[in-house]
Amino acid sequence: VGSLGTPRLQCAMLAMHASAGAVAPLRPTRCVPTRARAEVSSAAAVAKPRPARELMFASRIGLDARSSRTLRARAGNDPPGPLDGLADGISAGKVKAAVEASRLASEDGSEELLEVENVPPMQFLLSSVAFYALMGVGSQVASSFLGVHPDVLDGTRALNLDTASLWTVPLLASLAFAITQADKFEFLGEVRDIFKVGVLPSLAPLGLPGVVALSLGAGVGEEAFFRGFLMPFCDGGLTNLGVPENLSSVGVLAGTSVFFGALHAITPAYFYWATGAGALFGLEYMRDGLGTAMVTHTLYDFLAFGFILIAWPVDAKEKGIEETT
Repeated sequence: VGSLGTPRLQCAMLAMHASAGAVAPLRPTRCVPTRARAEVSSAAAVAKPRPARELMFASRIGLDARSSRTLRARAGNDPPGPLDGLADGISAGKVKAAVEASRLASEDGSEELLEVENVPPMQFLLSSVAFYALMGVGSQVASSFLGVHPDVLDGTRALNLDTASLWTVPLLASLAFAITQADKFEFLGEVRDIFKVGVLPSLAPLGLPGVVALSLGAGVGEEAFFRGFLMPFCDGGLTNLGVPENLSSVGVLAGTSVFFGALHAITPAYFYWATGAGALFGLEYMRDGLGTAMVTHTLYDFLAFGFILIAWPVDAKEKGIEETT
C-alpha cells in the first residue's frame, strides 16, 4: 500500500517505511483497513461514550513550548475477519489535518485533545503483509507474462549480504538526523507527529514478530515491484523505441524514484526523502542486484522501526491502555 497516490495509501506506506524520517513504510493501495477518524476537540468538552471493549492508546506530546495537549490514538474492535474492509485505509489527510489544527491551537496557547481512531494492530499487520505478498507475486507473474528478463525470482539470486549492509549506512544516517532533530526542524516534527498519531499505536503492540513481518514484506514486496519488475520493464520498452541504453537507464532510474517517492509522500519533506531512498535502491539494484537491494530495504526498515519505537515510545504508562466492558 483507488489510486496508489491517494492519501489513504500514503499513511499505510508511511507505516511500512519508518524511514523518511525514515521508514521506507511504501506503503500499498488501500492496504490498511480502518474506520479512521480524526478530530480535534477541546479538552474541556464533554466526553463521548465509548464502544464496549474499546482499546485506547494515549500519549502526551508537546508540539509547542507554550502549550500542551493530549494525543490519543484509539484502536477499534477487531473485525470478524482480519482482512475485512481491505479496501479501506487510514486517511493520511485527516491525520495531517488533525495535527495541523492542533498546531494552530497551540499557537493560541490553548490545550487541545487530538483523537484519532487507528487500525487494530493485527488487522494492520495481516492486511499489510497480504498486500506486500500480492505485490511480490504479482510482479513475478507480470515479469513472466511480459517477458521481462531476468524475472523477479532470477533477480533475487544476485545477493551480497556485506554489500547490502553497507548500503544501509546513508539511510541510517538520515534516520538518525530525523530523530535527533525533530524538535528543531518543523518539517521533521511534522513527520514525527504523523507517525505518533497514525502509525505507532497500531505498530507498537505487534512487538518483534510484527516488526520483522512488516519489514520483510516491505523490503521484498516493494523491491520486487519497483526494481525487479518496473525498472527492467520500462528500460526494455525505451530501448526498443530506440532510446540510447545509458539515457534509458538514467531516465528509468529517475522516473521510478520519483514514483516511489510520490507513493510515500505523507509530507513534502517525506516525498523528497523517499525519492532519494528510491534512487539509492535503484542504484543498488543496477550495481549489485535485486536480492541485495531487498536485503538492504528489509534491514533498514527493521532498524528504522526499532529506533523510532525507542525514540518515540508508546510505553505502558503513557498509552493509558484501558478496556471497558
